[in-house]
Amino acid sequence: MRQTDAVPILGAHVEATGGIHLAFPRAAAMGAEAIQVHPTPPHYWGSPKLDQERVERFRAAFEAAGQPPFFFHAVYLINLAGSDATIRQRSESTLAGYLAAADQLGIDGVIFHTGSHKGAGFEAMLPTILGHLRRVLERADPQRTRLLIENNAGLGGCVGARFEELRAMLDGLQDPRVGVCLDTCHAFASGYEVRTVEGVQQTLDEWERVVGLDRLVAVHCNDSQTGLGSNRDRHANIGQGEIGEEGFRALLHEPRLQRLPFILEVPGFEGKGPDRANLEILRRLAA
Repeated sequence: MRQTDAVPILGAHVEATGGIHLAFPRAAAMGAEAIQVHPTPPHYWGSPKLDQERVERFRAAFEAAGQPPFFFHAVYLINLAGSDATIRQRSESTLAGYLAAADQLGIDGVIFHTGSHKGAGFEAMLPTILGHLRRVLERADPQRTRLLIENNAGLGGCVGARFEELRAMLDGLQDPRVGVCLDTCHAFASGYEVRTVEGVQQTLDEWERVVGLDRLVAVHCNDSQTGLGSNRDRHANIGQGEIGEEGFRALLHEPRLQRLPFILEVPGFEGKGPDRANLEILRRLAA
């Protein structure tokens, strides 16, 4: 990342309605130092459509903001692991379009959920997943932007709930353009303890052993409405969920996570998404 201070970079998912370039003033208004956006509606198929004017407008705003860590989150419909070949192909095309657009803008990464094998089994679907991801990289051919696999909560055969599955995909691709995003709520829901200093240390030890810290590019910083091992993806505001303030204080002070962007995807205290209040809690815990 561009920043050099040995502290986490605290950021948030920000609205991009009206233009991706508008994410910068919105992030500044809440005090976010790293930014994630949905450049297209997350529950509809489609990739970002860029023309030269949009690219230039974004790059000017990006430069003026000091080039903070910036990520796209791909649409939630993507499923590269299911039995429906039409959905898989549409997912591949959509993800390739996202990656190509992100690379054109010069941002850090495209974060995405691999999808669900719906009971078919991870090992059985791994060759299919890898084939689609290889074609995504071939079609987009990113020169700077990384494709970032996000860990999952595990419900319904979602791929990537276990660290070993993330490693298997990385090993199968053998491509430095692919990295990983760690979601704290998803990890906790998948049975990884992050409520205490000891739990965070043990979970990061396992991550380091299985996945590798060199592939970790961003952290989705979310509390969990549900308990350890629930396999349910239900985000809560920082300190209001099952992980609690002690867990986030430990995560923010974990030396292996320094210099990484911590990106909020919480409901917000007014129910409108990440907000200044949640960022202020993180800053207090990081102090």
